[in-house]
Amino acid sequence: MKQLLLGLGCWFCLVNGLAAAEPPGGYALREGDIVFSGSPVGQGEAIMAATGSRFTHCGIVFMREGRLMVLEAVQPVRVTTVAAFMQTRRPAVVAVRRLKVPLTQEAGAKAKVWAAAQIGRDYDARFEWGDDKLYCSELVWKVFEKAGVRLCEPRRVRDYNLQHPKVRETIRARFGANANLRLDEKVVAPSDLAASPLLEVVRREKE
Repeated sequence: MKQLLLGLGCWFCLVNGLAAAEPPGGYALREGDIVFSGSPVGQGEAIMAATGSRFTHCGIVFMREGRLMVLEAVQPVRVTTVAAFMQTRRPAVVAVRRLKVPLTQEAGAKAKVWAAAQIGRDYDARFEWGDDKLYCSELVWKVFEKAGVRLCEPRRVRDYNLQHPKVRETIRARFGANANLRLDEKVVAPSDLAASPLLEVVRREKE
C-alpha cells in the first residue's frame, strides 16, 4: 500500500506540468489524464444505448515506478498498465481528457489517499452511489471530488434512455424487474465525464 501511495502521489505532479512517456498511438499522456474506451461487449451495448455515447469505460492515468498505469474500476478496482488497458478493450482507448486547471499538491494529496484505498474494492454492477462498491465513472468522479473538483453534476437513473430493449434486458438481469430499479439513484456515466467543461481534449474519439 505504501508503494502504491507513492506511485499515486506522482500522479499529482500535474501541478508542475510533468508529462509521462508517450504510449502507443502517438500522443503524450500525463498523470491525471482520464482515458475513455468504448466497446459493445458485455454491458457495453446497454451503456451505449442508455447514454447515446460510444464511451463505456474510463480510468485515470498516473506514473508508477516510471511506467504509465491506469486506475480503473473493474472486478475488482485495480491498477493496470496503459498498454493492457488498451489491449483488453475494443476499439481500445478512443479518447483522452485532461483538467484545464491542474490540481494543487494539497488537493491531489487528499485524492491520492482515497484513491489508493479503493484498490481491491468490488465492482458495482448495479450502479449505486455508495462507496462500498464502485463502477468506473463513479470511481473517476469521486477521486476528483476528493480533490475538490466536481467534473459534472451527477444525474439520475431516470435521465437515461431506459426503454431501449438492450437496456431493459440488462435491468432485468441486474434487478430482477424494471420496477426494482431506483429511478432517482445518483449516477454518472463515462459520457458525462467526457463532456465536462473542466476538461480539455487530448485525443479525440475515433470516427
